[in-house]
Amino acid sequence: MSRYCLITGASSGLGRELAIQYAEQGWQVIAVARSVNALNELHNQYKSIHAFPLDLTNTELFSAAVVQLSQQIPALDLVILNAGSCDYVDVTQLPLDIFDRTMALNFQAQVAAVKLLLPLLQKSADATLAIVSSLAHLFPFTKAQAYGASKAALSYFADSLRVDLTGSGVGVCLIEPGFVDTPLTQKNDFKMPFLLQVEDAAGRIRRGLDAQQQRIRFPKRLVWSLHLLNCLPYSLRCKVAAGMRQS
Repeated sequence: MSRYCLITGASSGLGRELAIQYAEQGWQVIAVARSVNALNELHNQYKSIHAFPLDLTNTELFSAAVVQLSQQIPALDLVILNAGSCDYVDVTQLPLDIFDRTMALNFQAQVAAVKLLLPLLQKSADATLAIVSSLAHLFPFTKAQAYGASKAALSYFADSLRVDLTGSGVGVCLIEPGFVDTPLTQKNDFKMPFLLQVEDAAGRIRRGLDAQQQRIRFPKRLVWSLHLLNCLPYSLRCKVAAGMRQS
């Protein structure tokens, strides 16, 4: 019997690599993204990857697309909500459009995706909902006010969601990676500690999901570094964060 996996943000980076790895593992993959050409290229490479072009921030179109999808497949066994963006903030301006855009995709669209896809997950005998956040929310990084806030909200949402879905047949996994070499991070103009290749990162996520982990955080060196920084007295922690801005 076929297993069905839906992955958002599947046109590039981590989402694309996850789609490929799950297709190679024999899954039927519904690849969701805005880029029709990139999704079609994936489908041409792997017939078990099915292009599902969609703007997740358009809830009306998203809802209609899910109705169509529910007529084509019996259930979703795995959903990986991976779509996201990162824009850095100039605090002398605090451009509200960046906050609006970042929260719309990184948080509000993820909540809408859970609402719309949960019925299909509940039709599976053993379903997992995986939500990709970030380690960034664990420490106040420079210019990351919009991105970090959106990921903090998303992580809390995932943890709280798990509580209320306990016993429902749908497991919730919170995924919080560090820096992964993708088109998104390649725009960064600062040194990214413990940078991982996308194949490695996707493999860690896939193995963690196979093991039914509730939270997947990596790399451990970065996780523990951030935890140690958060153990500092608050005033010293703030000085360290400010020092990173100036370096």
